[in-house]
Amino acid sequence: MDDLKKSVLVPIIFFSWFKFPLKLRELRRYLWRGELSEEEIRKMVRLLPQINYDQDLIWYGADMRDRLAGEELAKEFWQKARRWRWLFANIPFLREVFVTNTLAYDNVKLGSDIDLLVVGRSGRLWICRAALLLLMGGLRLRVHGVNKHAKFSPELWLGDNHLDLTPIALDNDYYLSFWLADVTQIWPGGEPKGLWQANPWLKEQLPIAWRSPRAKDWPAGRQSDGCRLIERLLSGRLGDWLEQKLKASQQKIVQRNLPRLSVNPSVVMGDNVIKLHFNDRRAAVRDAIEGALSDLLAEG
Repeated sequence: MDDLKKSVLVPIIFFSWFKFPLKLRELRRYLWRGELSEEEIRKMVRLLPQINYDQDLIWYGADMRDRLAGEELAKEFWQKARRWRWLFANIPFLREVFVTNTLAYDNVKLGSDIDLLVVGRSGRLWICRAALLLLMGGLRLRVHGVNKHAKFSPELWLGDNHLDLTPIALDNDYYLSFWLADVTQIWPGGEPKGLWQANPWLKEQLPIAWRSPRAKDWPAGRQSDGCRLIERLLSGRLGDWLEQKLKASQQKIVQRNLPRLSVNPSVVMGDNVIKLHFNDRRAAVRDAIEGALSDLLAEG
């Protein structure tokens, strides 16, 4: 019985940490390492201590954010993401772009940014990053300092042959599991098939979410002819040289900014993984979930 309770409690606690009450059908999608019907979940929720269930919304604790306001604001964010998709067609070695974190499940507020996972060609990831940041910076689309509202924040980059996320996972990394379950591809479009194939562990953690990946019904994007020409020109030694030059220069910038921006940093700057999270909350979320689980299971 404790395993079934945990299956229901983990997503409730996780999304309540982010002030987001879940609808019953959403809770079923996020069930942790288990599968139950909506009716079975409804009966269990009514028996769980300290779990609120009102008007088809389920949460733990107090002070939940207004879902309707967040969902309306999220529509504006998605419109912006769609409007600027053409950028990605003009970035050499860029393969896929995903919206992640709170916007992926429509939980934004004033001051929220648009987190991105970018997949580039392995061995050319730093060229890809330099080009995208240069273009976004010139158009004032990128997060800069405290100016974050509806700005793009591409903080995680993966090489297309290195999509396995387990090397950057923590022990009991609930955050990573729910994060991956909600990634939404905005370029070129479709479902996250490559990410799913590279991370089969998600099927065990979130079996229903695994079967229902998020996707936008947007037209498929197409790389520009100029971009393909640049890729051919940089396919050999010139590209190797430029990749190393841009890697070194970008690493220096990150290292210079690290002491000023870091709160709880998680930084990886490799050839096929670039992870620049200056305030990584995954450990705090894990500890909060496990602390609440211990208390609630003891009560129930």
